[in-house]
Amino acid sequence: MKMNTSRRANTEKRTLNMAAARPGSGLKATALPGVRSKAARAMTLVEMMVAIGVGFTVITVMATVFTSASCSFAAMTNYVSMDGNSRNALDQMTQEIRQAGDLVEFTPTHLKFGYRAGTNSFLVFDWNAASGQLTEFNTATTTTNVLLTGCNQLAFSLYNSAFAPTTILSQGKGVSVSWTCSRTILGRKSTTEDMQQALIVIRNKPL
Repeated sequence: MKMNTSRRANTEKRTLNMAAARPGSGLKATALPGVRSKAARAMTLVEMMVAIGVGFTVITVMATVFTSASCSFAAMTNYVSMDGNSRNALDQMTQEIRQAGDLVEFTPTHLKFGYRAGTNSFLVFDWNAASGQLTEFNTATTTTNVLLTGCNQLAFSLYNSAFAPTTILSQGKGVSVSWTCSRTILGRKSTTEDMQQALIVIRNKPL
């Protein structure tokens, strides 16, 4: 008897709701107990997986763009830094070699000059392949200056008074130097710079 009464009540409510849905009926629809509207439904598993996939794709694209922009900025910064360091090293070497005395030792990675003609001091330029550093050592002041870092290759060349290449120390009147430097981005060498210096004349060496 109670079940029949409940069914009859639900039937009457459905009838009233259908009547309320009609325009101009003036009736207000009421929600049936245990029945949820479409707006109140939770996300299904498929909908959740699609949402997660779309979100993951968006995050991946953003991360890729950010990484690419960061690498480009780092590369530009490296080029600016290497260019400035190369210019400073060349200016320092040119000034010191032109004012130095006679060249007393020469190899493709080593130069030794009498420091300031008439003194017993020496000016030494050395490139260390292991550390990638070009250094300047002055025995008069016992100071060592690091002119370049991250230098992968470096070579000194010797020229005579006719500006022709030579390996004879006594004929050396000019020196040139070339090198290749690099910097790393995310642990990989990705930016390099080649530098070629014009001939530096050893002014205090007699012809």
